[in-house]
Amino acid sequence: MKTDIDIKDDVYMLVSESALAVKITGAISKTLRPANSRKEDVVISILANNNERPQSAYVNVNVYVPDSAVKYDVDDQTVTQYEEDSARLREICNLCKELFETYVGDTYRITLDSQRVLSSSDDSAHIVNNKLLYQNY
Repeated sequence: MKTDIDIKDDVYMLVSESALAVKITGAISKTLRPANSRKEDVVISILANNNERPQSAYVNVNVYVPDSAVKYDVDDQTVTQYEEDSARLREICNLCKELFETYVGDTYRITLDSQRVLSSSDDSAHIVNNKLLYQNY
């Protein structure tokens, strides 16, 4: 049976050796997003892990994509508003889908359970949330 840390290590290795790692501007982390980051960061976390055979776990791989500054003219003043970068989010979604759709390792398998685009809590980025099913056999 693999621990949460073992599973995060497997997912980290997969992500760090992928096209996604080459395309993002930030860090890949198994703990937290770097403080005050305005880059495209990846954070891996475990949602659930059972002790059965075969072992199943759910893993989140969140990719943070900073919002873009958009300028508007309002009442003869220029106002800057931050909005999702739809083109970049689409690109990251496709990279993640290719990477996670189905990956078979030596003793485990990863499949993409679901993918969503969420707004971050600080309103400065959107998150490509990839929920993975990790099966150890």
